[in-house]
Amino acid sequence: MGKIKGCGEETCVAHKKKTVYKKSDTFCSKCGNPLVYMCKDCKTMLSGDTNKYCVRCLAKYKDKKDKAKKAGGGAIAIGGIVLAVGKKAIGFAAKMKG
Repeated sequence: MGKIKGCGEETCVAHKKKTVYKKSDTFCSKCGNPLVYMCKDCKTMLSGDTNKYCVRCLAKYKDKKDKAKKAGGGAIAIGGIVLAVGKKAIGFAAKMKG
């Protein structure tokens, strides 16, 4: 799903309910005002039609993405260490049996 449109008139019922309109719609069905592009997450009006998130929500998503990358790299490193130690333990147990 791409960018979303909503009513920019703060007194409108559609704005208060955060009603989302189709991309092809140009006017609010409740008040008749022109529709504007809104943030996909928090429904804040966007100044341009190039982004689907406002600056605040975009920063939040980028932070989450960066944290996930850091956590994923650490998990891979720990997994490699556990695998190496496990192989040594199996080899040691095999020597003890024999």
